[in-house]
Amino acid sequence: MPIYEYKHTGQRGETCDEVFETIQKMSEDALEKCPVCGKPVQRLISRFSGNVDKMAPSRLKELGFQKLVKRDKGVYEKTVK
Repeated sequence: MPIYEYKHTGQRGETCDEVFETIQKMSEDALEKCPVCGKPVQRLISRFSGNVDKMAPSRLKELGFQKLVKRDKGVYEKTVK
């Protein structure tokens, strides 16, 4: 089930945060009221995180790093890609 973010549109309750997250089924309607204080809320559009290999040689090169691979006898060599 996805996690949705909601933001209070007006005054929020004393125990509520301005923005909160909730787990809902995709088939469920968006919340109209905060489940804690009952005040109006609206659903936010959020970014999602894809599965990115942060240690891929091409990604390291973009960031200005180089990847070294240990060969026999403890000698390190640069990987070329």
